[in-house]
Parts: sequence; structure tokens; C-alpha cells
Amino acid sequence: MTPSPRDRLIAGTIALVRERGVAGTGITELLARSDTARRSVYQNFPRGKAELIEESTRVAGQLMSAIIAEFAASDSPADSLIAFIRMWKDTLEASDFTAGCPIVAAALGGPEAPLAPAVAAEVFDNWASLLAEQLERTGVDEAAARSLATTAVCAIEGAAILAISSRSVRPLDQVGVHLAELVSLHLGDSRP
Repeated sequence: MTPSPRDRLIAGTIALVRERGVAGTGITELLARSDTARRSVYQNFPRGKAELIEESTRVAGQLMSAIIAEFAASDSPADSLIAFIRMWKDTLEASDFTAGCPIVAAALGGPEAPLAPAVAAEVFDNWASLLAEQLERTGVDEAAARSLATTAVCAIEGAAILAISSRSVRPLDQVGVHLAELVSLHLGDSRP
């Protein structure tokens, strides 16, 4: 089945925001990338680019939340974090370090899409909740689990930004080592 113009606009927006950020995502490029007519933007997103960015952030967040939920279904928080980091490493290497996080871009896209930072905050909170639930399930108390999960999301997303700027996955590797140590500490493990 052929994707609808709405779906193509969302997919095109996610791709462009990953590559260029919110400010660098123009309607003309978006129409070309999504192979849609200009009227499709306003038929599907009456508030234009701002609404399209918000909805694209929600969709990208849902897609990533589904992946994180798969990682977090295991009984090993350390393995989940390694999988999250591996996903970023694979994404960055496959894109030659050009594909950033559309949620981070939305968080910084205030003037172009004033409601997008709030949507990004909801997405990040959801990711932390998924990781916190796994940590609690494996024996970490609720407050520590939430704090540790938030730390993990911040560290991994920050490491992805550093990896893009340095064109190296080394920041992700370094964060992975220390997150594994931190998780082991909270689980009372003697192994890293």
C-alpha cells in the first residue's frame, strides 16, 4: 500500500530534521523529499510547518519508544543500554555521522515550532520511564531507577551529539562503559 501524503510528509520531516535540524527543514525541500504537493501540508497540518514538526516528533518518538521497549523487555538493564548505544552507533556509522536525533532537534526548535520542545520533553520522559520500569523490575528502588534512567537517556543522547560533532563513536563507547558500571552499582552486582 502506498503511504498517504500525510505519512510521506511525516517521514520526510523526520529525515530532514535528523539531517538539518528544525530551522534547516524548509517546506520546499520537504515537499521534494516527501513527493507531495504544497496543499497537502496545509490539508493535513493546518498550522503548517510548526504542526508538522510537532507531529513528526511524536511519531519519531513513538517509533523509538517501541525500540526502547523491546530493549527494556529483557531482564538485563545493562544489555538494554548497550543495545540503545549500539543502535546509535549503527545509525551514525550508516549515515556517515549525518543522522542526528529528531527529538533533540525538536527540543531545540523553539522559534520555528514553539510546541515542539514540549513534545520532545514528553518523548524523553517516556524513554526514561521505559528504562526505569526495567530497572525497578530488576531490583532498583523506584527513585533511584527513575534518576538512573534519566541519566542514561541524557548520557546516550549527549554522547550521540558528541559522536556527530567528532565523527567518532568513541563518546558512545565511553558512555556505555560508565553506564554499565552505574547500573551494576545500583543492582549490587560485582561485575561491570
